[in-house]
Amino acid sequence: MFTPTVISYIRQLYLLGNTPAVSLTRGLPQGVNADALLLGCGDIRNILFTAYCERGFPPRNFDITCCDIESAVIARNVLLFTLLVDGVNADDAWNIFFHLRIDQDSKKLIKDQAQKIVSLSENLNQWNEGRYGSILRFCDAGSLQEARQIWVKYASSQSKSEASFDEDIKRTRNLLNIKMGKPEGQSHTITTGLRSAAPLLTQSKGQISQIYDHFWKNGTLTKRPGKIPNPTFSEALSANAYLHYGTDPILGFHLATAFAKLAPTSPLRPGKDDEIINNVVGAAKTQFREWIQAFQGIPEERITIRFAVSDALSFAHSLKAISTLKHNSASLFRRQLDTALVELDPAAYATANSAPTSFDVVDTSNLADHLGALNLLIAATPLLKGSASSTLWMETLLTKEKTRKEQFDVLLRGHGPTVSLLLGVTPVDFWTNATSVSCVDETMMSSMAPSIDKQQTHSRLAWKLGAHFSSQPSNTRALYSEPQELAKAIFQVYAHMFEGEDPTTFKRDGMMEKINAAGFPLFHRGTFTALIKHVQSNVSTNWPSFWEHLLAMINEDIQDVSTLRNLYRQELGTQLHIQGIHSEPWLRQDVSSNPSLGGFNAWKDIPEVVCVTLVVPKKHIDNLYSTKMGKINAATLEGVIQSSNFHGWQNCFSDLHVAFGRVETSGDREADDFSVMIRQDPLGWQGKSPLVASFYVPSGVLQAEPKGAQVGLNLQNTVLNMLTFRTHLKGMTIYATTINDTSNVFVSRYQPGTSDYPFTGALASPIDGSSTTQADSATGTRITANFVDNKIKFLCGHVDFFSQQSKKLLTERAPIELRQSSPFSIDIVFGKKVLVHPVRFPAPVLKDGAKTRIARTSGYIEVIAPLADPLTSEPLSSFIYPVTLGEGSIPIPLNSQHVNLDSLPILDVDQAHKKSYSWLNILTSHQFSVRERRLRDSTETPSLRMNFKESLFTMFMLASGLQGGTTGLFALQHPEDGNQILIFIRAIRLHGAEGSVVADAAVVPITRQLIDTKQLETFLYILRELQICAITVNDEELALWKSVLPAFAERCRTWSHGPDCEYKIPGATIPLSTEMGVPFMCSCGNGKLPEGFMSLPDWDTAAAQHAVRVAISPTFSVPFVEDVVDTDLLKVQGGIEKLHIDKCRNCNATQGKNGAALMKCARCREVLYCSPECQRKDWKKHRMECKPSDVV
Repeated sequence: MFTPTVISYIRQLYLLGNTPAVSLTRGLPQGVNADALLLGCGDIRNILFTAYCERGFPPRNFDITCCDIESAVIARNVLLFTLLVDGVNADDAWNIFFHLRIDQDSKKLIKDQAQKIVSLSENLNQWNEGRYGSILRFCDAGSLQEARQIWVKYASSQSKSEASFDEDIKRTRNLLNIKMGKPEGQSHTITTGLRSAAPLLTQSKGQISQIYDHFWKNGTLTKRPGKIPNPTFSEALSANAYLHYGTDPILGFHLATAFAKLAPTSPLRPGKDDEIINNVVGAAKTQFREWIQAFQGIPEERITIRFAVSDALSFAHSLKAISTLKHNSASLFRRQLDTALVELDPAAYATANSAPTSFDVVDTSNLADHLGALNLLIAATPLLKGSASSTLWMETLLTKEKTRKEQFDVLLRGHGPTVSLLLGVTPVDFWTNATSVSCVDETMMSSMAPSIDKQQTHSRLAWKLGAHFSSQPSNTRALYSEPQELAKAIFQVYAHMFEGEDPTTFKRDGMMEKINAAGFPLFHRGTFTALIKHVQSNVSTNWPSFWEHLLAMINEDIQDVSTLRNLYRQELGTQLHIQGIHSEPWLRQDVSSNPSLGGFNAWKDIPEVVCVTLVVPKKHIDNLYSTKMGKINAATLEGVIQSSNFHGWQNCFSDLHVAFGRVETSGDREADDFSVMIRQDPLGWQGKSPLVASFYVPSGVLQAEPKGAQVGLNLQNTVLNMLTFRTHLKGMTIYATTINDTSNVFVSRYQPGTSDYPFTGALASPIDGSSTTQADSATGTRITANFVDNKIKFLCGHVDFFSQQSKKLLTERAPIELRQSSPFSIDIVFGKKVLVHPVRFPAPVLKDGAKTRIARTSGYIEVIAPLADPLTSEPLSSFIYPVTLGEGSIPIPLNSQHVNLDSLPILDVDQAHKKSYSWLNILTSHQFSVRERRLRDSTETPSLRMNFKESLFTMFMLASGLQGGTTGLFALQHPEDGNQILIFIRAIRLHGAEGSVVADAAVVPITRQLIDTKQLETFLYILRELQICAITVNDEELALWKSVLPAFAERCRTWSHGPDCEYKIPGATIPLSTEMGVPFMCSCGNGKLPEGFMSLPDWDTAAAQHAVRVAISPTFSVPFVEDVVDTDLLKVQGGIEKLHIDKCRNCNATQGKNGAALMKCARCREVLYCSPECQRKDWKKHRMECKPSDVV
């Protein structure tokens, strides 16, 4: 397995989603078929919401693979999908899926449906040929049978009694009390549901907590609750499986619609329902109805949903094995406490129309919290298709650091840019430092927690394959690194991965708290080996020299006996060997054949590595989990081989698999073909079978003391283990016996039930540096990573010139200069552009500070460029919403997410509701990061990004009527060349999935052609008579708007690009041009607007045909890069409850000088100040929106 072995006596089931739904296709071009992989899929909300978001978009086919470790999750999901296929109404589906207690009609519907699907699921073939097999498929026979076992329980007349179900629920509630250190029976307020109300969190607190309490007390969200336990919940619960105490049916919805003032014609406007407990439930139920309707409207031939019960990492590596090994088994166990292997259905995965094994979207939910971001990147990025639109989405909820910037620094266990470059993946938002997704409400909610370890902060991060994000040429060579520098960088990651094994670091400031908060270790030597295997597929170096340097550093590190890392050196050698990337000589040298010793010592061909299987009597496991805290805090286990001498040698092995059952053998122990299998005990924890643990070890370790050595199962030395279990165990040993205990110790070539070493996937390797020759190209380019303090700080582009022209220019000493053409590209310019050669780098770099080496005789040039900084580097200032051209010249926004405007709720901006919109001011003003707010209040010249955000802020304030007059008409005006772009905001819509708002608008570029043909002359004259806001933009900001508006158009388009699209012209870029009066976006979307889009004179006859619909969102900084909300200031101000109190617009003071009342701006009578001095400081911002009060 790919993480340390953590075995929980109590599993907490996440049968309902705990974060608001997102569209799975939000990063894909519309109309392009979508293959999606959901790891840790949870409930069905994201699939249903995706269907809703796709309504009205160009049609596409969906193939969605859902993987979850819990069979109860998969069984529930499939049952509901079969009901939806059969046309069940949304109200019945709501009751079945979200209520703990139901009425007789709902119980009958579940039972009848379960009986139906049980009759169709005796085997895969029967299921695939049945009613649902064309839409709902299982990836393997084992997953189908696990789901079927649960459906049998649903279909049974002997359902769990009400009293038994009550006891299950009571156990769950008591578990929360134990975790919180509270007495049994005490109630708690759970605030995590507030995130679903973003961006109106501050107005939602009371009602949402009321719903949580009502749900757990009554089991429903209605005023007249049912009494019958819902089998889709009750049959999943047991003494070892609890419903997670945070379960809340409304968390998966976007609840701001319950608190916002919506327009009468708005989509998703909650309707009245006398049965529900409040309007928040009504908002969720309204959305659920619409989502169900959208899903049921997808033609059956356009959607396939596949299901697998498996650990996410095992499943991901198994999918990669299909394309790498060309067979359906990767010798990977499905999960811990399960002897079944992941064996994908060969009929589905080995045919011409195979199930997908590479994907446009990989969504990992918040598995990064439990499995580690590095593990997910290693396992899942090799499954991404080779496209700029392909994205791995990662979420985190747990907070272990004081800021999210610190949190990002530890995600990769090293310097983020360095590790991501070595892995060949790119954290998109890190480099853009721009997103339409707001974290404002989330951060405010987190600040309410009493301490860091009690906080939850929901964060999202998008990862793309580096070569496609940076638009590397298809013949790009692997990134090169000097072996010693690469070894040092990898060793730094190694040290961070296993810092918890060094007790001497616990005394460092915050280290003990950090390790304690982490709970369970996320990595073992197999993880580290898989990391290097992944790096090997992306980086070119002298690998023998790399291994020499890396292993020397590791060997030096383990000489420090005060650390525990010396105990795992043998496991590192084992993992390097079985994963096939490096076999150390000592592995073979330490092995010798000695038949007289019996067992594997008598094999004719003793391999370097063998598997040890240890049988641990059940009483030792029962003792381990005999206390209340022992049952709650899962134990992290490891295998041990140690000397019979108490003070002798010891080796630990963290990569082990365990299951309850009985060992069965095949063949003679002394024969090479001896093998082991485990007959699993279906009763598991409740049975009497021993726990069987298996792990790989070097053969030589077993021969060091062939008769007296001890084989054991230990607790790993983690803080949580020591605090929980050490009081009732002798040391950290759970069970140990001698190596020659033939009843309990078995040595075989492979793990039980397998026929090979476990497979680990990796990226498809780029072109090696040696493969590019003069015949391949007129030039050859190699990028080298240059390290400073073990971090990549410079990238060196080495270009060999082969053409006669370039060689001549070099030998004739033509002048050479550098020009930055994009964040990723620096052009080598010969003479007066006689020859221009772009050097493409895999990460943003800077021309300023770059150096060149020119070898005119040898015919090469090197450009050594410093890595850019997302906060301070000028080339990244306009890198906000980049768009690249994909296959067929289809535009691909790299970080702006698609949005279906017509499906989003519309805010009612009538002046009568003005006072209820203070939340919108809070939201849009937080476009400015903490750093930018300080600059904004200083005398420094504002940056390009700050000017852009000021313009956005003005638009939202005026379009909502919050400051100054109300208008949706805007002109981006150049101080010398006049109006350049007209923007018409039709409505402001709630975007719950992003916790923000979006302006539904149309843009009309004022081109020379429009002016010369006078097509808009009358319309422009009319606009002069209307209330239009002119926003002055300089050359830089105008060019930035021309770059982002194509992205804003792409994210909401409901039309397709035609054959004559300007983006399809050879050499086209986005924007097409930034020159004054020249078109900057294609014309495919011109006039593609809903009927009656704007109520303006001559709009339909003159302007609409030149207008393109756009979705304009507030643009926030990325919290992984810099702080967005000043939480210290928030606490000083009294928390989020005080945000709606009147404050000085400039300094946030709640009263004037000397305690006087705040004063209003004398002109608009809207904005408040504490003093004339603050009003003067704010005027440069306020003047754009300030209108005389009589105009308003």
